Amino acid sequence: MKKFLIALIVVAACVVGCDLAMTRMSKASEPETQTEQEVADEDAYEEIEDLIEDGKTEEALGLLEEQDTESAEYYALKELAYLEDGSEEAEEKLSVLYKEAADLWPEWQQMQKMAGVAALLEGNYESAEYRLFEALRLDTEDAETWFYLGELAYYEGNYDDMRTYFESALEYDLSETKQSEILWFAEQVGDR
Repeated sequence: MKKFLIALIVVAACVVGCDLAMTRMSKASEPETQTEQEVADEDAYEEIEDLIEDGKTEEALGLLEEQDTESAEYYALKELAYLEDGSEEAEEKLSVLYKEAADLWPEWQQMQKMAGVAALLEGNYESAEYRLFEALRLDTEDAETWFYLGELAYYEGNYDDMRTYFESALEYDLSETKQSEILWFAEQVGDR
């Protein structure tokens, strides 16, 4: 389970960086009529990101609470801070964060997926299924979403669905780690 959480954290950290870059790129393509407040907010977000990268998560989280708590940047940076922290308490806060972000931003595929993974880890299979199918609705080619649906099906004892979901996951760009995990699940149900 610990290996799984570490792999999850690594994947989430990579995606957070991409989400932040995409958010900033989309803002950069907007007209250059930024208000002074928008410039100040952007500077604050960059400062917070620098603090997180320097391992000063508590300070970063304090500054983050002074920002717009319903912005995508807020959730992406808060996720990054919790991932950097890595404590058990931060992991619990991540679970709550994913659910809040998925509710506030229902079209944010990554947050839907991560809320589903958090629910899966908590054993809340009904919520996990809902969130993962929402993530899949937003991106049918996300290999990890298919993978987590396969894992969910395994824990629910739906081995035919598990096989179908894992086969779909393998059709897309699935990490070697996840491919190895699929082999483990296959062995558990006698498919190897």
